[in-house]
Amino acid sequence: MLGTMMDVPLLVSQLIDYAADHHAGTAVVARRLSGEIERENWAGMRVRARRLAKALGANGYGLDDCIASLAWNTSNHLELFYGVLGIGAALHTLNPRLLPDDLRYMIEKVDDKIVFIDGGTLSVAEALAPLAPGVKAWVFMDEAGELPQSSIPGLISKSALTAGFDDDFEWPSFDERQAATICFTSGTTGRPKGVAYSHRSLTLTAMNMTMADMYGGYRPGALECVMPIAPIFHANGWMMPFTAPMNGHKLVLPGRAFDAQSIIDLIRSEGVTLAGAVPTVWQDIVDSLLRLGLEVPTLKTGLLAGTRPSQTLLDKLDAHGIKVRQSWGMTEVPGATRGSPPPGAELADAETRALLYRERQGRVGFQSRLKLLDDAGEQLPFDGKKMGRLFVRGPSVTGRYVGDPVQAAVDWLDTGDIAKIHADGTVEIVDRAKDVIKSGGEWISAAQLELAAMSHPAIRQAAAIGVHDPRWEERPLLICTLTAGAAVTADELKAHMAPRVAKWWLPEQILFVDELPLTATGKLNKVELRHLHNPQSAA
Repeated sequence: MLGTMMDVPLLVSQLIDYAADHHAGTAVVARRLSGEIERENWAGMRVRARRLAKALGANGYGLDDCIASLAWNTSNHLELFYGVLGIGAALHTLNPRLLPDDLRYMIEKVDDKIVFIDGGTLSVAEALAPLAPGVKAWVFMDEAGELPQSSIPGLISKSALTAGFDDDFEWPSFDERQAATICFTSGTTGRPKGVAYSHRSLTLTAMNMTMADMYGGYRPGALECVMPIAPIFHANGWMMPFTAPMNGHKLVLPGRAFDAQSIIDLIRSEGVTLAGAVPTVWQDIVDSLLRLGLEVPTLKTGLLAGTRPSQTLLDKLDAHGIKVRQSWGMTEVPGATRGSPPPGAELADAETRALLYRERQGRVGFQSRLKLLDDAGEQLPFDGKKMGRLFVRGPSVTGRYVGDPVQAAVDWLDTGDIAKIHADGTVEIVDRAKDVIKSGGEWISAAQLELAAMSHPAIRQAAAIGVHDPRWEERPLLICTLTAGAAVTADELKAHMAPRVAKWWLPEQILFVDELPLTATGKLNKVELRHLHNPQSAA
């Protein structure tokens, strides 16, 4: 016997409709590329999205088309998320920090026919346009003034595209498995790989990421003011363009100004209560708060993902009243763990709580199935001791990459992470498989070496990589930056690390540099470090 419930597809257009109908006046705030603050609300965002959808449809775009954006975190970009997805086309969010040839490769892979750009990406688009002759239209989204002088042939403005169209438009219905957004990985191990999120997966992921215990302490509607301190072209901006309207939250977008002082200004002026960023960005924020003598009293929850934070960073966030919530995910697997601690954690002793918040990347979330396999392919228990390669399965997990044949789809995705899973469901990411240092047949965790180094107050950032060794195959090289005004010698740092890691893990060589290279998403760029310091293993 089948159920008797209505078969209504899960489409992203339902999110903007819900927000506009029931949270119409809740603010959507974005910093323009000029630095000015633009104020909109959810009702106004639907008007803009419907007008854009109507214009796109009149110009022949619709179901199965791919439309690209090369843009920053502005209200214009948010408008694309709903105007494009609403007509059943897929929005391919290009990363302007990548090289033009990588962008060309992604455009060809997806077969984009139109690209929306802004003033912050105009120069990138001008370098890209000659490489991408398949793109038939380029649309400039900065509305102020006339079109800029540009080498891009036929460049038009978004206002010209939508001129004469109103918002009298009904969202079409289609299969919920239709591609919605397309995001590419950052390509740290080769060519970037594309992930096509479906309307179904985005809706389910947004629901999962706003469950009562996802972060703990979520409040209804505009009582929460959320800000992704990450580009929305990367993995959908931690899903906040979808979770905010689903819950009627106030949404704040920082434009392209991701420097710490600009972010702090927005948090303070807009009353941001929850924000998400990688640890390197949070480090910049807390350092700037100290330097400027400021506090962010409204900010109650800080979401962390990407890499494990140091205890020093956690202590600084705690000192500012920011409750840390770690989670784990990837472009391929958004929101696989929930950030709130397991039941009973708040009643545990201080040392246990510190372990849970510092060393665990959340706990297994609803809709996600995780398993660990050893080198022989045998499944490992969730005992918090045995570490293995992490595999994941669920409706929010990609089964294959864009361009791969359907037959290439997998039932379980190999994440490339080495992890432990504890009996209470908490997940501890030990390292990326490609970052583990293999010395004399044994594993050394680069991540744990880095944390041991960063527990010294003089160390601001640390990166550990494996370098060739004629006897042991690989040995760790530690590369560090110093906290402003601090000093420490290599021997002093090694002595500090000695009680925190196995003796044979300690690096023979420690380098101090002015800065460490970062990827386009703010993570340590281990590939570049290997190229610089260990060409034999730079792949």
